Amino acid sequence: MHLVPRLRSSLAVMKNPTYTGENRCVPCTLLNLVLAVVLSVTVVAVLSGTGTALGAPAGVATFVAATALIYFRGYLVPGTPTLTKRYVPERVLAAFDKAPERTEWVETDPRELLFSLGVVVDDPAMDDLVLDPAFVDAWNRSIEVHRTEESELRRSLARLSGTGPRDLEFRDGPHVFALETSDAHLANWPSQAACIADAAGAVVLPEWDSDWDRRPVAVRADLLGVLRLFLERCPTCDGHVSLSQDVVESCCRRRDVAAATCRDCDARLFEMDVDPAMG
Repeated sequence: MHLVPRLRSSLAVMKNPTYTGENRCVPCTLLNLVLAVVLSVTVVAVLSGTGTALGAPAGVATFVAATALIYFRGYLVPGTPTLTKRYVPERVLAAFDKAPERTEWVETDPRELLFSLGVVVDDPAMDDLVLDPAFVDAWNRSIEVHRTEESELRRSLARLSGTGPRDLEFRDGPHVFALETSDAHLANWPSQAACIADAAGAVVLPEWDSDWDRRPVAVRADLLGVLRLFLERCPTCDGHVSLSQDVVESCCRRRDVAAATCRDCDARLFEMDVDPAMG
């Protein structure tokens, strides 16, 4: 009577969550599928060479077993991440990387655009670029609202993504905070704190940018992302934010990044790939 739910539950238990589901590494999975094909073809060739008629059925059975193992456990061959790092070209790994993709500037460099809007100003005393104090005050007030009221967070993200607040779903995974609907993936942030900062900024920036509603979503996202570079306090715990150069290691690749991170809760607020040779 309850055979199907029990079967689903049994299959779910067999899965290794470390390397399956949202944590599945696409390059490693593809490499293992290739190895499964090679193994199956080898079985067919070996058995066919003995004159038996079992070559083809055995090859099919081998491939089915191998793909089932990859589906449930993540890997067919132990040590796959090491093999992938060593033998798969970096440009291929980058194409499948789980980090949010960097978009091309549709209009102009977002730092220049924020400067032209007066959001970012030159501070001669610090000999550096800083946020306009009036913008900082408004942004901090907005962050406080979005940190404490999830309904406001949903409304701001809905306006930003063009969806209904009730349709939005949050997924908090390893090194990623995602915004989704039941049938679409909308956006990634490195943490919930970064998401709150962007939602709060999307409320304040239109007061400074008369063209905000006409800008492509990609440009608005880039502007909000650059704003996070100027955060001094964490949007979730109010801890101090520091800038540093770090190495981010996924399942099968390493990236050098410039990062803004909360010292207290370790939330990643901003992350940008850098050339290690420039350090």
